[in-house]
Amino acid sequence: MNLEPIDPKTAVELYLAEREAEAAESTIRSHGARLSHFVRWCGERDIDNLNDLTGRKLHEYRLCRRNDGDLKKTTLKTQMDTLRVFVRFLGTIDGVDQDLHEKVRSPDLRPGEGVREVMLDQEQAEAVLDHLERYEYASLPHVTLAFLWHTMIRMGAARSLDVEDILREWGQDF
Repeated sequence: MNLEPIDPKTAVELYLAEREAEAAESTIRSHGARLSHFVRWCGERDIDNLNDLTGRKLHEYRLCRRNDGDLKKTTLKTQMDTLRVFVRFLGTIDGVDQDLHEKVRSPDLRPGEGVREVMLDQEQAEAVLDHLERYEYASLPHVTLAFLWHTMIRMGAARSLDVEDILREWGQDF
């Protein structure tokens, strides 16, 4: 395979432009922020052509990020996972070897590690629901909080629901 030279900044710009069609604006911003560390790291090491990336250099980047201040393990995992997707993209545009993304290592998290367990207490929930019922009846915040509170499901589970799930429960075809 013939690689085409590409500098880190241009590569990130191409990657983010590609992702714009399929991802939310907040996701694009997050990926850009995470990859800005990689672009900075490349600049510090005079890596101006990503064709020169190797598994060893990616490992050195991971170690650098891991040792960078008080970076949490979950944050490092998110950054390395984003880097893996970025490097996979680069492989599709002849910026790096196609299999290089497989060499991007990400920390393993133990079950429950990095999971937030913030719970809304009953008194606070009832006060908010009373306010919403009185002043914002049937608004999206009212319906969402009422649904989450009365079903006691997690927010991630609520996000994953769709109309077909509801209709299936009621025995209707869709």
